[in-house]
Amino acid sequence: MKDKKNIRKNKKNFIWGVTQVGQQVEGGCCSNNWSTWARRGLVPKCGIANDYWNKFRKDHDLLEELNVSAYRISIDWGRIEVFEGQYEKEVITHYRSILLDIKNRNIKVVLGLWHYTVPDWLEQNYGMEDSRVVQKFLNFVKVVRDELGDLVDMVIILNEPMVYIGTSFLLGERPPFKKNPLLAIKVLRNLINFHKLSYKLWKEKYNDIPVGTAHLWNDLGRVHDTFMEKIAVKVSQMFRVDYLIRKLDLTSDFLGINYYTSDKLKFDGFSNKKDNKFFAFCGTANWPDPDVWKVFPEGLYRVLLKSKKYNKPIYVLENGKPTDLGSDDKNRQQFLIDTIGYVEKAIDEGVDVRGYFHYSLIDAYEWTSGYDFRFGLVEIDRKTLKRHKRNSFFVYKNIIKNSKL
Repeated sequence: MKDKKNIRKNKKNFIWGVTQVGQQVEGGCCSNNWSTWARRGLVPKCGIANDYWNKFRKDHDLLEELNVSAYRISIDWGRIEVFEGQYEKEVITHYRSILLDIKNRNIKVVLGLWHYTVPDWLEQNYGMEDSRVVQKFLNFVKVVRDELGDLVDMVIILNEPMVYIGTSFLLGERPPFKKNPLLAIKVLRNLINFHKLSYKLWKEKYNDIPVGTAHLWNDLGRVHDTFMEKIAVKVSQMFRVDYLIRKLDLTSDFLGINYYTSDKLKFDGFSNKKDNKFFAFCGTANWPDPDVWKVFPEGLYRVLLKSKKYNKPIYVLENGKPTDLGSDDKNRQQFLIDTIGYVEKAIDEGVDVRGYFHYSLIDAYEWTSGYDFRFGLVEIDRKTLKRHKRNSFFVYKNIIKNSKL
């Protein structure tokens, strides 16, 4: 009986949201490390992006029309602290205007503090592997807390830290392009301290505000055939997900999950000379299909069932799929319906899911993919920056309106 009451309560108070990220939509920032690497030609240029920095009220109108209860947005550290120890008052004031406009529309602010980018001076003078960057980050967090904390309803300290470790320091595919396992360990240690110490810092002033981190948790739960494949799945789960969640357990008020795809690992032999790998695996969900964003809504259900063991409130903080179909994005419309159905199924089976955030509100800069992938419920003309609502916008609006949980 108690579980049924909790399920009804959670459904009634369920948070419906959308996600956008500072670097991906604000535009015009030239003082973080990604803008520097773009000038060097090693990552796509972001440019004006969506010009959210100036057009935020128009985008907030879309939030109101959707009738979301929360908006996940991030603060760009490099924009606030252009030079070490010097905090741009005008930038902080402008961020305050953005957050205040969200609050005035009766929408909760879910604020991200670190989403891959760092100030250019930090990367040039220290590097994320340097233990001194922990205090640099805490200094920044304290400024954000003191200047903007009264407008914040939930805090996301880190976004997908293990993705950052893997892409930037193990594969060397993203800034700062350092392919070095020893550095990766040092960076991981620093990110853990980022989270733990920022949690305590925020709680000193705002003890009632939920604070946590968002983890990428894709599904590898499809049936695996061979012993090697089953071992690979367990090892991957342990290092990519379980390790960090357990490390941050005592300083996390909730478990944030970003989910995008489901896959099955295929053992491809004991050696791969081309990639210099002793054990060679490849994903079958995206192989040989060129669509690297093949999504499986049922995979989110399996992830949510697994996450139950952590005994934390759970928020799906990112979930979505790109489209090339213009405004009539039928594939995404069905994806939304199926995904929300699986979220409800997980809740009915006792998983404490408190909210769902769709990624994204508007097409945005997608890191090393530039503007190739279009995740937005709203399409944007890159020349005019005119926004145009896709049909999935109205599907999600209808789901929220009818409280389809």
